[in-house]
Amino acid sequence: MTEKIDKYKVQAALVRSFFDAFSHGVIESQVEDRKEKTTPQSVKKLMLEHYEHIAPAFFDTMFFPLAAMNYKYEDIAALAREAQQRGDDMMALVRTACGDEAYYNAMVEEYKRNFSMLLAGKYLSNADHLEGYVRKAKEETEASVDSDRAIELTVRVVMFAYVRGLRQTKKEGKQPNQATLFRLMLDAMNILLLDEAVDFADAEAADLASLFLKVCQTQHNFTVMTDEMDRTYSELMKE
Repeated sequence: MTEKIDKYKVQAALVRSFFDAFSHGVIESQVEDRKEKTTPQSVKKLMLEHYEHIAPAFFDTMFFPLAAMNYKYEDIAALAREAQQRGDDMMALVRTACGDEAYYNAMVEEYKRNFSMLLAGKYLSNADHLEGYVRKAKEETEASVDSDRAIELTVRVVMFAYVRGLRQTKKEGKQPNQATLFRLMLDAMNILLLDEAVDFADAEAADLASLFLKVCQTQHNFTVMTDEMDRTYSELMKE
């Protein structure tokens, strides 16, 4: 039996992972100098240049993961068809995916928080994310997501958002940077599975398995993550 993770925590991790991965993809697709990749000037400049691309990429990446937290897999396609038949726009579709108004409002707050940081040329740290993400109101009923599903959805968001960021370039054949992808995944698992930012100072940087086990906490979670990374990679290669 797998564990459960609070739904607000999962949703916040998905939104933060999207912005982290998409922005790194955009930057890596267009900035060659390693030292310039994460300077405030580069981050701010490229986010402003791609301002109009972020909402469509967010919708394409996030609709399914958000819906999968609230509906059965087999019902999501029908949900999307019905919304499109009503003529719903992107944000109305996302509202439907979030399940109810409270989760939708929380998602919007996380969207604004992450996007605002990037437009200021900064990244939200793991510690700041964990301290400030939107939590359940006292009067709300407790709701959670199966941890296996939460890990799988987070992996998909990281990988799809990163690749969609890379594809913003006009250059042909821009390939994912494995080191960047692993760093993004470490951060994503940290904020999803733990309640505080992990200090990697005492870990061997070259030993990726030990780093991932530190944030995944169990071999089971690590296996769920790596299996989903393999599945998602195969899916991305077919796009």
